[in-house]
This record gives sequence, C-alpha cells and structure tokens, in this order.
Amino acid sequence: MAILQIEKVSKQFGGVAALRDVTLEVEEHRITALIGPNGAGKTTLFNIIAGSIPPSSGTIRLAGQVLNGSAAYQRVRLGIGRTFQNALLFDNMTVLENVMVGHQTRSRAGFVACGLRLPAMRREEEFIYLEAMKYLNLVGLGHHAGELASNLPFGQQRLVAIARALAAEPRLLLLDEPAAGLNALEKNDLIELVCRLAEMGITVLIVEHDMRLVMQLAEHIIVLDSGRKIAEGTPAEIRRNRLVINAYLGEEEG
Repeated sequence: MAILQIEKVSKQFGGVAALRDVTLEVEEHRITALIGPNGAGKTTLFNIIAGSIPPSSGTIRLAGQVLNGSAAYQRVRLGIGRTFQNALLFDNMTVLENVMVGHQTRSRAGFVACGLRLPAMRREEEFIYLEAMKYLNLVGLGHHAGELASNLPFGQQRLVAIARALAAEPRLLLLDEPAAGLNALEKNDLIELVCRLAEMGITVLIVEHDMRLVMQLAEHIIVLDSGRKIAEGTPAEIRRNRLVINAYLGEEEG
C-alpha cells in the first residue's frame, strides 16, 4: 500500500524546470531511495513533499489525503518528518533540548497552561523529556543529552537531527543525504539505524549519493534526471538499467 503518492508534479523556478511531470509512489513500511545526479530535482521534490515550497502543478497525497495547500507544520502533524543536508541544529541548546523541539508540534498544552505552569503543562514537559531521551537512546546518543549540540562531531550532529525528526512521531521520514561526511563506521551505524526504523513501522524515503549504501539499504529505488523520473525498481534492476548507468551510475569497474 502506498503511503505517499506524487502525481504529475512539476516545479518551475522562473524559466527553469526543476521537476517535470514526476509521478511516483512510496510504499508503506519500506525503505525507498531517491537518486540521481546533481540538479536532478531530488531536494526540490523533498521540499515539495515537506511543504517548504509549493509545486507549480500536480498533486501530493499522504495516505490518500491531498497535501496541496497545507503548510509545513501541518504536514509534520500529519506524519511527515525530515532531515536536511546540513543538520541545522540549535547550537546554543543542548542535545536533549534540540530533540525536545521536535516534539513541540504535537504539544497539547494551551497558552494559559504554559504561562501559569499548570499541572497539565508540567506533565507534558515530563512526557516530552522522556520521549526525547527515548529517541536519543535509539540513535545511540543518550549519554550526550546534556552537552551543547555544537560540541558534537559532525556525524553525531546528523544523528541528533534524525532523533529530532523522530520526536515528531512521523509515519514518513525524509532523510536528505544523511551519510554525507560520515566515515565508514558511521555509515554502517546509519544503515543499522534506518533498518531499525523500518522495523518500527516508519516508512523511509532517502536521498543519498553513496551508491554502496543505497544498494545495501534500499528495497526500492527511484531515479531522477533533469527533473524527470527515468527509472525505478529493485537495486538489482537499477544496477542493470542502461538509462541509469548512462545518466548517473556509470559502468562498474571490472
């Protein structure tokens, strides 16, 4: 069953067509990769799905619900979480506080309760704290909770960003180049983490340039080139696809 449906989505920036009639589906509870050369339109498509920018035309649906016209924060509440190519953490906040921010979109306490420090607000703060710690432990950083986010190495900052996205309890998680800048050990840890997320029932859509990681991790791969979808299939099918080889992968060294 498809959790995300993209139907004939196009995006124009002035006279430049970043996306051209892209149609695709992302199956629920599956790890799907979106690949292609620089300028293929991958990040533009992510931004449209997340609500950062509107499409010029076309329709986006999450579990059958049309998302066109809804704001980014509304899409978070509907179940879309994302990370960015840069971690975009709050450097003057602790690791824990950064993750707690991710849960604020689901806060139920009203303005009066917050201002007067009513029991409902205190209970919710405790709940948000426990949830943030849960996701920090999930990504292996619980012992860094009290440190400033800016003091962590780059690879760990990426994990904090993933934990923050998870704190919003997404059904669909968009990971934008999560392996960029990571060493081999960190990439192995990332693969294990994403697999655990899928086992937890979270659907993952990942943009990534590391093809070894993509081929090892993804169950389904969608390929963009010059704003158009040129192929999709299993890793084995994509590896053999002549259009993909010519546009992006190149010939394997033998």
